[in-house]
Amino acid sequence: MKELTLRDGRTLAYSDLGHPQGYPLIFGHGMPGSRLQGRFFHNQALRHGFRILTPDRPGIGHSDYQPGRRLLDYPGDIEQLADTLGIHRFSHFGWSSGGSRTLACCYTLSDRLDLGVCLSGYTHFAEYKGQHRLLEATRWPGPALARYSPGLVRLVAGLIARLSRRHPGLYMRKARAFINQADRDLLNRLLQGDTFRQDQMICLESGGKAIATDLLTELGNWGFSLQQVNAPVLIFQGEDDAFVPVDYARHLAQHLPNAELTLVPGAGHLYPLAEDFQDRLFENIRQHLTGRTPQKGTRPS
Repeated sequence: MKELTLRDGRTLAYSDLGHPQGYPLIFGHGMPGSRLQGRFFHNQALRHGFRILTPDRPGIGHSDYQPGRRLLDYPGDIEQLADTLGIHRFSHFGWSSGGSRTLACCYTLSDRLDLGVCLSGYTHFAEYKGQHRLLEATRWPGPALARYSPGLVRLVAGLIARLSRRHPGLYMRKARAFINQADRDLLNRLLQGDTFRQDQMICLESGGKAIATDLLTELGNWGFSLQQVNAPVLIFQGEDDAFVPVDYARHLAQHLPNAELTLVPGAGHLYPLAEDFQDRLFENIRQHLTGRTPQKGTRPS
């Protein structure tokens, strides 16, 4: 773990993995999740020549909480991280809740960002006309509950986090109940090590206040429209995802001006953590970056 002090005095914790001299990819972790999710991409990133930087979002893990946080505050933290590390150009990819953070960077940092990648991310619910559930399938609060009562979101998130911390076995069993067989097989492999459990618990131990604030930044109005995101965006979506409906990905693809949608047959929600998918993902990213003029932060060759 590494840390930096932001201009407002907050601490931002992050992991720095993959190839140390590789082209920088900044990763937005899921929810629940933390900087430890960067570990899942280390081996393939090293092989493909990418550097993976994964910050704990405010209030999560070792990053300080930020009151009144908005989604558009995230790119400011990322810009300061890049400046501190001497990185001029980079790309951002995010899984699940990290997808909205990717799009915020695509909108705000388009002069420095080469590519955005959304892996089973949420769409902009303020522009989405589909079903709005009070609770998502994961039992996390949904956009309808966020509009009805942000205070209730904080209450629900706190109760879920507290219950999950006290009964982690129950938490894992509930997670298994929602996922398809491909996800169950992958989860069984992930649970043979310690990283997945540690990642989830680091987030849940951060408390309901931090988790609710993080959720509310993407469940409400983002402060920009999808049509205003001009950077190129790759969208990947598992066709059998129990947590994020395929319709979210289609909505993103239809409304982002420069988007490419790839549906992953038979995949659920956990596929980004599988190295065989990462092999294809990093090769795809490399192809989109090829031919551009190298800047600070080595490009893959």
